Amino acid sequence: MDLENEKETPFQPGYPVNPEKFKGRVDIIENINRYLLKINKGEAQHFFVTGKRGMGKTSLATYINDLVKCKYKMIGVHIFNDGFHDVNSLIEEFIEKLLNEIESETWSQRILDFFGDHIEKVGLMGTTIKFKPKNKEYLKSIKNTFPLVLTDLVNNFNDKNVIFIIIDDINGLSKTPEFANWYKSFADTMATEFRGKSSVGVMLVSYPEKLNSLFNHNPSFNRIFRHYELEPLEKKEVSNFFTDTFKSVKMKINENALETMVIFSSGQPTLMQEIGDSVFWEDQDNLIDEENVHNGVIEAGLRIGKKFFTPIMDKAIISPKYKSILQKLGKNPAMSFRKKDFQDTYLNEEEVKVFPDFLKKAKELNILETDGIGNYKFLNVMCPLYLLSLSLKNNS
Repeated sequence: MDLENEKETPFQPGYPVNPEKFKGRVDIIENINRYLLKINKGEAQHFFVTGKRGMGKTSLATYINDLVKCKYKMIGVHIFNDGFHDVNSLIEEFIEKLLNEIESETWSQRILDFFGDHIEKVGLMGTTIKFKPKNKEYLKSIKNTFPLVLTDLVNNFNDKNVIFIIIDDINGLSKTPEFANWYKSFADTMATEFRGKSSVGVMLVSYPEKLNSLFNHNPSFNRIFRHYELEPLEKKEVSNFFTDTFKSVKMKINENALETMVIFSSGQPTLMQEIGDSVFWEDQDNLIDEENVHNGVIEAGLRIGKKFFTPIMDKAIISPKYKSILQKLGKNPAMSFRKKDFQDTYLNEEEVKVFPDFLKKAKELNILETDGIGNYKFLNVMCPLYLLSLSLKNNS
């Protein structure tokens, strides 16, 4: 195989977008920029980024992490929550990520000495630093004096005087009051006892409902943050994204094909990446046409289903009647529908009988939500696209 002549997709489905390829969210980035300057003056700043699945929260967080490191010369620590539910685990993860982030700095030894024999270096080809607290009391003391610990760490830096912490996906941390109460205390201490010395920025990233959970645990929690909710991108932004991305690999797209891609993407970065990648592989002549887009959209919908919905639906929606209802939702795709209208128009007598239970199950699975008076809406536009793709594939 001649690898030099192989096509290479310019899209990144399933992964945070590389900072150099990040598009959109200009207003949010400009707003965050204003407050990054305050951190350099010793004023701690707290940001909370929310958005539904597929809105590009992690891609934005990755871009901000790159921005603070490259433009503002901060130490950026991007933590991906892989399931920890308590503050102790969060602090352990932060310290370990910080130690590995600064390893190449000339002054890193001072930080290693700061933690003494609670760290170890492992690895053969490359060195990885592990944070191994010798006892619970040591970790507890860091947790209880975290503002002081951060301030002392910053004072041990040479050419970089700010730590910017991104905690990406706080789902587990939102389940109990512990994190909300601890963070409120941490933020208050930074704003009072360490005012003018708090060269620290923190960005939390999660779904809107997780922010609501934290608010319910501690009503003062929300007031700490500058809030940014990621909405669908404007049609012009989506159009420019596809045009520019295809242009980067010397590919053109005709007007009708572009319009279809914009419509099905619904302004969601995850959909844009999946659809763009699928269409890219459909093309054979460097000119994207309607047939390429038609086939690509179906493929993208099926991919999305396998990633996000098939694992849920295959376990929970096993009734043949439930599956039949899903198929009819796919044949008549819409983000929302009225229960009575849908069942009167599309369902047979047996399906009507189980339709209330189907809707209840779909709500439990976070596939649908309702206003309580018979109107239903998909929580994510990716689901109806998946159902549509499944229907089109079965009919092809």
